[in-house]
Amino acid sequence: MAAALPGPLTAPAGATDAPAAPVPATPLLSARRLPAVLQGASADPRLAETLDPFLDKAVGKECAVVLDGGRVAYTRNLSSTMVPASVLKLLTGTAALQVLGADTKLATVAGAAGPMTDGVVDGDLFVVGGGDPLLTTPGFKTSLDDPEQVTEAYSDLADALVAAGLKEVRGGIVGDDSRYEDVRWVPSWPTRYQREGFVGPLSALMVNDGQTGFADTPDAQTANRKPGDPPALAAQTLKTLLVQRGVKVGGGGSAGTAPGGLQEVARMESLPVADIVGEMITNSDNTTAELLTREMGFVAKGRGTTAAGIEVIADTLRSLGYDTTGLELHDGSGLDPADKVPCPLVLDILTRSGRDSVIGRSMAVAGKTGTLRKRMLSSEATGRVQAKTGTLNEVNALAGYADTPKGNAITFLMIQNGLQPNGMSWVDKYAALLMSYADAPALESLGPLPVRP
Repeated sequence: MAAALPGPLTAPAGATDAPAAPVPATPLLSARRLPAVLQGASADPRLAETLDPFLDKAVGKECAVVLDGGRVAYTRNLSSTMVPASVLKLLTGTAALQVLGADTKLATVAGAAGPMTDGVVDGDLFVVGGGDPLLTTPGFKTSLDDPEQVTEAYSDLADALVAAGLKEVRGGIVGDDSRYEDVRWVPSWPTRYQREGFVGPLSALMVNDGQTGFADTPDAQTANRKPGDPPALAAQTLKTLLVQRGVKVGGGGSAGTAPGGLQEVARMESLPVADIVGEMITNSDNTTAELLTREMGFVAKGRGTTAAGIEVIADTLRSLGYDTTGLELHDGSGLDPADKVPCPLVLDILTRSGRDSVIGRSMAVAGKTGTLRKRMLSSEATGRVQAKTGTLNEVNALAGYADTPKGNAITFLMIQNGLQPNGMSWVDKYAALLMSYADAPALESLGPLPVRP
């Protein structure tokens, strides 16, 4: 007898009539899943064909690297240790943000040995420096090469004193810069720095970079400015500013030390440290770098000296996990031709900081701002390259970020040591060559294909 046939087949519980899942057009293991790598397979060799002949002509030695989205697209002598020039400021800025704190402000304090009575200071008014490197008068500001350079108006301290009720100082104005050592120039620097204006005479109380010619006429330019005695100049300038505001001052302006138990009359606070670091990087301000170095020494070791500060820079970088093997510091600005920095350390700071950090945002923009304001003009690099410059007689360097015309966001570094003819224009040519990357199909054409229904 034949077996009975089963009844009508039914769908399992929960089943639907939905269509089958779409099938990806690109296999999961396809190279299209890594479009940057696929692009680099053809673009990287072409970049090497462009950069190698150029760098082969460099005088002395050089290190260079190009990262495309974190992937190494080009490298040359990356393990080298080089004289960094002002690229060193990337290290100083990184350490300063950590040690001092991005939001910290540096105070310049005015006070007296005794209380102010009815607006009268019966004796000297002391001005105690707190390491603020950006104090200026309008005349000095107009003498700066970059009109957009960040500064602070020293007149704000005079205004604060008047607002506090000051009407008369029966003594003089005394500038106190005892927070830091009184060594005005790092001893290992070439003496020509003192006459060529690369850096001011270092002091915890500085106005107008410690330059003369702005004390008696703080709103006037001078063609004869030269380094002076910073605390005395700051005192003399404050006297002029107070007299302009109707305050009587019996004595002159001089340098000295405030007494213990100083009774504060008024103070002026700096911009936040993050802004000071930004100014240092944008304009490669050597004076700012050196004062930040001494402030780090004062805060971390109780000694406002260059020697203490550079120890703190190295210690801080190590504590942050950076490999400082081969690092040799003599200052915080990079002015010393004996400074040595490993190229991998600079690259690590660039990649870990990133474009959106204080360090990244502060870098000069080609043809637009800071030390690159007058460089790479009317070229493909204009507005696309954002970098820290480094220049000494035998150093040419750029380290930073760029957006190429082909749409690649790259991180790059190039440091050259040797007496390179036309050094700055030579290193600018290197940046211009980077604009050819990526000479390959665009990323959007190399990614995964659309999903098939």
